[in-house]
Amino acid sequence: MTSSSRTESHPRDPESDLGSLATFDDASVFSLDTLPGPRESPVSIVFNDTAYATVLATPDQLEPLAVGFAFSEGVIDRYSDIEAIEIETSRHGFRVRLRVAERIARRAGSQARATLSTSGCGACGVQEESQLLFGLTRLPAMTLPAVEVLSAGLGALQAESAPGVHLALGISGVGEITTVGRDIGRHNALDKVIGASLIAGIMPALVMMSSRCSLELVQKSVRARIPALATLSYPSRLAVEVARTCNLTLINCHRGKRLELLSRGDD
Repeated sequence: MTSSSRTESHPRDPESDLGSLATFDDASVFSLDTLPGPRESPVSIVFNDTAYATVLATPDQLEPLAVGFAFSEGVIDRYSDIEAIEIETSRHGFRVRLRVAERIARRAGSQARATLSTSGCGACGVQEESQLLFGLTRLPAMTLPAVEVLSAGLGALQAESAPGVHLALGISGVGEITTVGRDIGRHNALDKVIGASLIAGIMPALVMMSSRCSLELVQKSVRARIPALATLSYPSRLAVEVARTCNLTLINCHRGKRLELLSRGDD
């Protein structure tokens, strides 16, 4: 990188002064380490010696990410299916190797993804519709989350927020934050919560996310048997349809302004 005679300092918050848009705040001279945006790296998920998929993700919480991803994909059925986890650096990112029984490695090989999964789309590379809808089942009836629990979750989302990063919060039935997943991709953030919960041996009663809701987030929640999902932005119609079919409580929080129950799982 070429040197500059200009003194580097942390770039100004672009939202601090929206009244004047006549000029640019020139951050092009700042080093990457001073920029507030999240990191993004390719993370390859490998079962024994079988390469399964490469996702673009924020390269932390790699062990929960790999465990949650493997579970959401249906390659493993429980955390105990994993004998060991090895994290290695690759040329541009990381490789997470899950040591599993040979039958699981064969399962991974039979459904390995064909392309890179981007940070914006965790379903990239899925070759069949049945893969995308894997694990959908009807959840048992559960009590709706209390408004006080949702309010506490919204406060936690605001407190934990960071520029360019999606958050997924695992929340207990009494409003305790049990797990936090942070990632540039919303689906990765949810996988991190699912993975950490599998490792801990208990799933949250509610997941709250700082994003819109896609079908994939519904599928991952149902697969993990998480009874309720709340997101800040409006979900797709397909996500609502599948949530209702699977008896998943789905709540749109409208950026914290009001709560809208789109699917109820207390029936």
